[in-house]
Parts: sequence; C-alpha cells; structure tokens
Amino acid sequence: MKTGIARARDAGAELAVFPELCITGYPPVDLLLNRDFVRDCAVRLGEIAAEAKGIAAVAGGIEPAPEAKRPLNHYDLSMVAHRPPTPLANMAFLLADGAVLDRQAKTFLPNYDVFDETRYFVPATTRKVFELQGRKFGVNTCEDIWIDQGPTEEQAKLGAEFIINISASPFYLGKWQLRKQLMRKRATENRVPVLFVNSVGGQDSLVFDGGSFAFDAQGNLAALARHFAPDMVLLDTDVPALVTDKTPSEAEETHQALVLGLKDYVNKNGFKKVVLGLSGGVDSALVLALAVAALGAERVLAVAMPGPYSSKGSLADAKKLCDNLYVELKTIPVTSLYKDYTSLLKSEFRGQPEGVAEQNLQARARGNVLMALSNKFGYLVLSTGNKSEVAVGYNTLYGDLAGGLSVISDVPKTLVYKVCRYINDQVGRDLIPQSILDKPPSAELRANQTDQDDLPPYDVLDGILHLYIEENRTVEEIADAGYDAALVKQIVRRVDRNEYKRQQAPLGLKITPKAFGFGRRMPVTNRYL
Repeated sequence: MKTGIARARDAGAELAVFPELCITGYPPVDLLLNRDFVRDCAVRLGEIAAEAKGIAAVAGGIEPAPEAKRPLNHYDLSMVAHRPPTPLANMAFLLADGAVLDRQAKTFLPNYDVFDETRYFVPATTRKVFELQGRKFGVNTCEDIWIDQGPTEEQAKLGAEFIINISASPFYLGKWQLRKQLMRKRATENRVPVLFVNSVGGQDSLVFDGGSFAFDAQGNLAALARHFAPDMVLLDTDVPALVTDKTPSEAEETHQALVLGLKDYVNKNGFKKVVLGLSGGVDSALVLALAVAALGAERVLAVAMPGPYSSKGSLADAKKLCDNLYVELKTIPVTSLYKDYTSLLKSEFRGQPEGVAEQNLQARARGNVLMALSNKFGYLVLSTGNKSEVAVGYNTLYGDLAGGLSVISDVPKTLVYKVCRYINDQVGRDLIPQSILDKPPSAELRANQTDQDDLPPYDVLDGILHLYIEENRTVEEIADAGYDAALVKQIVRRVDRNEYKRQQAPLGLKITPKAFGFGRRMPVTNRYL
C-alpha cells in the first residue's frame, strides 16, 4: 500500500483508493478477536497514513466502533472476565497530510453465504461525505452500494460529487456482470460518477478477481482495471472517458480464477512445490495444467501410481501430458501395496464378496504415497476431485480426497472438459492430449469400470446438482424442470448423505455462487434425507 501511494503520487493522482479491509486482509474472521491483531492493525494504519503526503488515500481497515456498543452475546459473556468485548467497525479511512483525516463505517453487514460480518462488526448509524480540496465525495463499503435507497443515495443527497465504493467482493462465475449492472444503475439514478474498487488475489478458498471500474453519471464505463491481477488505473472524474469491455467465456473466467487462487494459496502459505497423482484422466490433467500455469513446471511434481486395473492408455496419456507441460513424472506402482493390504485383511474379509472396500484400498494406497512425499519433502498435495464427484461422494476418504488443497472441487465435470478445451484453444494445440478428453471417464479401480456404471451421464448429473445446490430447488421443482423424479431423489439423497466426507476434505477454491464449505453449512448428523 505504501508503494501504491507513492506510485499514484508520482503519476500525478490526487487520491489513491484501496479496497475494503485491505489493511487486515479479507476475511480476517477470528483474528478480529485477537487484541494483538487489532492493535497491530492500528499501528499499520498509522504507517500507511504517514505516506499520504502530497496525495490523499482511501483505505479499508478496522477500528473500535465510534457510534454503537454491541450487545453482549453468550460468547462475549463467557469471555467478559478475561477480555471485555470491543465493538469494531469495518471502516473506510480518508488519509491525508500524513494522518487519518476522516472515516466512515460500513452500514450494511452481510451475513450470508461466505460472509459473517455481524459476528465481528457493528454497523454505522450515520452517513457522511468527505471533503478534499473543496470537492465533496462519498465513500461506502461493499454491501452498502447493493442496497436500494441506501448509503449511496444518502451521500448523493448530501452533495457528493462522486461515490467511491471499496469492496472485497469474492469471485464467482458471471458476478462481474451483476456488479456492472448495479453500479451503472447507482450512477444514473443518483446522477453521480461511481467508482468501484475491488480486492484481487486468493485468500483460502476465496478468489478476489479485481476488475475495478468506474461509471460516469450517464452510465458510461469510464475506467476498467485488469481482472485477476493487481492494477493501477488513473481516472479524471472531470474528463469524459469511454472504455470498452469484453465478455469472457465461462471457461476463461474459471481458468483465470483457479490459476490465481492456486498460485496465491501456494505462495502465501510458503510452499515451494506441489505434488499430485496423475491418473491419465481428465480431472488430474486439468489440475496439472493449472498448477503449471500458476507456478511453473519446475515447481510441480506428477506421480503416476498404476494399480492392478490401470490401463496402458492412461499411463501413456499421463506421460504425454507431462512431456507437453515439461513436468517431472515419477512412476510409483501401488499394486504390491494393494496386495499387501488385501492379504492383511484377508481373514477379516473372509466370506464377504469383493466390492467397494477393495477398490478403495487402491485409492488409499495412492493417498498414502502422496502424503509420504509431502511429509518428506514439504510438498503441498493437490487433490483432483471435481464438484460432481464431491457432491455425490464418488471419491474415497483418505484416498483421492487426501491433500492440502482441492483445486477443482467447485468445478462441475462438464465444466472441467470446457476448461481443458479452452487451454488447448489458447495454445493452438492439444496440450492436454485429445485422447484424455475422448475416453470415457473412469476411476480404474475395477476391470472395465466407467463412471457411468455408478452415475448418470455428467450433463444430467450436473444439471440436477446445479438446481439443488446452487439454486436451492426442491426435488419436485427439479423434476418439473425435466429430470426423472426417481433419479432426482437418488442424487439429492447422495448429496446429503455425503456431507461427512466433504467436511473432512481439503479446502477447495470457490468459483460458483454456492461452493461446498463455509458458504454451504449443512449438518452431518441429519435425518432429513
């Protein structure tokens, strides 16, 4: 932020604008209950303010709430003898002349999906406008501008000549369209320019796509920053300017989001290298391609672990893919390990037909190999299950679910294929071999196995899952949309019964409006099935 202020000043800007809670990072969650963290954020705010000389800045951070005292809840009461509750505000600060000149707290605190701000913050009860060099402007924070007749309208009526909205708005497919529609509406209905400044980067499961922009008072797009990359854009609110925007494809957005989320998770958490099991199937192929795009081939290790049912074609596809991507491929067969497992359990399994338990021993053997490499060399294990499989439990606990980051756990199988084809189209050749895209998907845990032995076709499955998980439709509503009612009930039951697996799975990157994880909080112990 200090560097950004200096760059903006050198470029001739009068005001530099940073996103919501940029001093803490978003979301800071229970770090906000740590008094040392709150104190250190105040120290950092002072350091950043000291840089604001010859230029002003707007930045998001935290501060004890000046306007309200939060009622004590049960958690606060249990802690009151040790740590009295300190109501905090999600604050936008105006920095100038080396100090904090003014502040405006966030009014509307989201408490849905991945947001939990009422746990930590109290809302503003009043709105104001800032004044700088004789110009009045309003600053509000993220959710504030989404509210009709909300802070934006109030600040415009108070004489704001333009509105700045600082946001930490997480990505999901198509969200950029919603933002632009809304900001254009706010600009035209209030007859003021609107500047939307968004965070960029990965934070745990969330990806922030940047893409900051501005609309003039007539609703024309006047400025646009890059998506999925840090950027600085100069805007003169007095000089008309028009820019054009292109509509990215679903596959392009998905690819950019996953690359950024993977890169930041690995780098910010200090991992030097990642490792993944490469089966020769489409899911692990996509994860490998994403890892190379995010980190470079030298930081990626692929491990082929053929078992008793692995096909020669899959092993050949894995090798060809690694050759195309210049990735090191190690081959560690697990057939002997699988035989040792089955021999060990032979007396326990006596008299029982061979089935899923034996199949899963192969997956768990592979998981053990990958985790051993992780422990020995400090690699981060990338798990490769897609959303369709994760939803219905078509995966193995402590097997293919093992890992530290689940890269495509929010990517439906049909979208996996689209992103693979997008990658090939971008480079103009079959970086991901066409044979991988053409063959029927299979876990290869028994002879002649295909996914469709246990699942409906993926276009059907993904349609049902989208309606149930992302649109929260009932079984009857999904059936009315054209799906077989008995199949819908079966799929919904599988989704609900496999919550216990998902709650033990690695953190995954969110790219849809409703991802598994803390944005979809379902009980494991649940008879409503």
